[in-house]
Amino acid sequence: MNKDIKGINVCNPVDVDKEYLLYTVEYAHNNGFNHIQINGPIHNYVKGNIDGMTPYKKYAEFNGDKDSDYVSLCLDAVNEACDKADSYGIKVYMWHHELEMPPEFKSRYPEIVNSYGDIEVTHPLVRDFLENKLRDFFDCYPKMSGIILTLHETQIPLLKLKEQKLSPVERVKYVTKILFDTCRALGKELIVRPFASIEDDYVMMAKAYEEISEDLIVMDKWTQFDWSLTMPSNRFFSKIQHNPLAVEADIYGEFFGRGFLPLMLYDHLKEKFSYCEGYSPVGYVFRIDRAGGHPFGDINEVNLAITKAYLNGLNVDDEIDKFFADRYPDAAKELKELMKKTEDIIIKTIYLNGYYFNQQSFFPDLNHSKNHYYFEILRQNCDMDSNEWFVPRNYDRGSIEKLLQDKEEAETGAMELFNRFEALKDRVPAEDYKALYDKFANLMYGAQIWNILTRLILCYTKYFDTRDDSCIGDFEAYIEIMTQKRDEAVKALGDDFFCLKKATLNDDSAAFDYIGEFVGEIKDSFYKEKAAIEAAESEELIDYVICGGAMEGHRLQKEVNFSDTLIKEHGLCRLAGSSKGAEWCAINAHGWFSYLVKVVPNSKNIIKISADALGANPEMKVTIGGEEHILTREENGVSEYELIYTEAHGDDSVRIRFDKISNATPCVYTIKVCR
Repeated sequence: MNKDIKGINVCNPVDVDKEYLLYTVEYAHNNGFNHIQINGPIHNYVKGNIDGMTPYKKYAEFNGDKDSDYVSLCLDAVNEACDKADSYGIKVYMWHHELEMPPEFKSRYPEIVNSYGDIEVTHPLVRDFLENKLRDFFDCYPKMSGIILTLHETQIPLLKLKEQKLSPVERVKYVTKILFDTCRALGKELIVRPFASIEDDYVMMAKAYEEISEDLIVMDKWTQFDWSLTMPSNRFFSKIQHNPLAVEADIYGEFFGRGFLPLMLYDHLKEKFSYCEGYSPVGYVFRIDRAGGHPFGDINEVNLAITKAYLNGLNVDDEIDKFFADRYPDAAKELKELMKKTEDIIIKTIYLNGYYFNQQSFFPDLNHSKNHYYFEILRQNCDMDSNEWFVPRNYDRGSIEKLLQDKEEAETGAMELFNRFEALKDRVPAEDYKALYDKFANLMYGAQIWNILTRLILCYTKYFDTRDDSCIGDFEAYIEIMTQKRDEAVKALGDDFFCLKKATLNDDSAAFDYIGEFVGEIKDSFYKEKAAIEAAESEELIDYVICGGAMEGHRLQKEVNFSDTLIKEHGLCRLAGSSKGAEWCAINAHGWFSYLVKVVPNSKNIIKISADALGANPEMKVTIGGEEHILTREENGVSEYELIYTEAHGDDSVRIRFDKISNATPCVYTIKVCR
C-alpha cells in the first residue's frame, strides 16, 4: 500500500507530554510512519488550539489570557519533537479549531459585533487576527508542517452565528480560505476536516473546500460520523469529488474500550482498509491514544502492528505473530488466540445489534441513556425517529430475544477468556501480568454488567408498557444485582475497574462511581415517572408527554448531545440545551427538541406546557406545526403556559418543537393536549 500519508495522531485531547511526544516520534521513525498530528487540549478554553500555545505579537494585549507555563512547555516540547521528526523526514501538524478569539476581543474591539451581539465574520479585524495568529504560530514553531482545521466545537460557532453578511457555506469558504492562503504564503500546509453529520452540510463544506483549491486535502473518519466497531463505513467519501482524501481512524478505542479492555482489531481493520481503498486516499492517520492513555507497552499495541503491516505492504498475520513472539515469548500462541476473540465479545457487550450502547467506553449515565434512546430501543414495539449520528443507517434492532442472547454470549465468552488467561500466569512476565489481568478482568465484569444493564432497562420499559406490577420487583432486583456486581469488580480491581474511571486518566481526583450514580438516578427516575404518568392519566387528555422521562417516546427528535434530561425537585424534565449551559458551550450553547403528539383533527386543541429554566428571565421558542410562539417569564419557579392549536388539515398529530433562544436554558416538564 503505497501512501503519501502514513500517520499517527497523539495527545488526544490532553496537554502535550514531552516524554511521550518524543517517544512517539521515535516509534514513528522505527515503524514506517511519516506523519504525526498533535491534538492537544482542544476543548480547553485557555490551552486549546494554536491560540493556547502561541504568544501573540500584534495582539499581545491578549497574552495575559494564556497559561504561560503551558506556553513554555509547548515551545520546548513541541519544538524538540518537530526538530527530531524533521531529522527523520517526518511531518508534524497541529490540530486547530475555528472560530477562536480571546474572550475580551469583542469588548476591546466592539466594532466587530453586529446588532445581534455576534461577531461579524467579514469584519477586517477578524481576518487580521486570523492571519496574524497563524504567522505567530509558525514563527514560534518553525519546523511545524501545517495545521489540521476543524470548523466546529468552538466558543464562537461559525455556522450558527446570527445576522451574518455571508451564508453558512460562504462563511466556511471565507474563513478556510484566509487560513489556506496564509499557510500557503508561509510555505505551510492546511488539511481540513468536514466533521459534518448531516449530508447537506457535508456537501456544502466539500463544495467550499473544492472552490478554495483542489489541492486542499480533506481528512475524514472512516466510519459514518463517530468512532464505532459497527457503524457503517463513511458513505460521505463519495461527496469529495476533486480534492485528495486522507482517512482518519481510531485504533485506540475512544468509543470501544479506550484501552481498558483487551482488543485486537483484526476484522475491523481488514474491512475498513478494504472499503477506503475504493476511494484511493492519499493516506491514513490513526488516533492511538485518548485522555492520557496510550497503547505503548500494552497488549493492544498489536493494533499498531496491524496498521503498520497494511500501510507498508507487510503480511498482517506475520506481523501479529511477530508482535506476540517479541512481547510474550512464553505464551505468544495462547495470548494471540485469546485476543482473536476480543473483537466479537466487545461488539456484543457494548452494542445492541450494532447500536451504540455505551458512553465513550464507560458505563452510561442516565441522561446519556435517555438521550441515546436506550429505553426506546428496548421497548417491544420500538418506534425511534431520531436520525442522529449514532443510529446505524437502515438500523434493524431485531428481536429483544436476540439482543439478550448476544449479551449472554458476551458474558460467557469473556469469562472463558479470563479463566484461560489466568491459567497462563506462570508463562507471562511478572511485569506484564497485572496489566493483562486488569484488561481481561475488566472485559469479564464489563460483559456481566452490560448484560444486567440491558435487563434492568427492559424491566423499566416493560412495566410502563404492560403495567404488570411484577416488573417493579424485577426492576428492584436487577438494581441490587448490579450493585453487587459493581462491588465484586471493585474488590477484584480496585480503582482499575474501568467503570470507576475518570473521563481524564491523568486526573488525580478520586475515581467516579458511574454505576453507583446510575442506579440511584434510575430508581429516582422510575418512581417520579410513575407518579407523573399516573397524574396525567387521571385527567381527560388527548395526549401527554412526560419530558425527560425514559418513556417520553412520541418520536422524539433533538439536537445531538445538546438536549439533556434532568431529575429536578418538581419532576423529570428535558432541556433545550446542555445541563451545564454557559459553563460548557464550546460546542453549542443552544439546543432544541421536538415531539409528535396526538391532536383532534379539524378542531381547536389546547396545548398546556409546564416549564422552568436554568437561569433567569428566559425566552423559549415553541413551534406547533408551523406556528411559532415566544414564551417568556419573569418569576421564578415552574410556569404553566397554555397555547391554542387549531388543526385544519384533517391530521391526527402535530410536531411540537422547543428551541433555546436566550442565555437561560428552558426545562420542560410536561406537555398536555386537551380540548
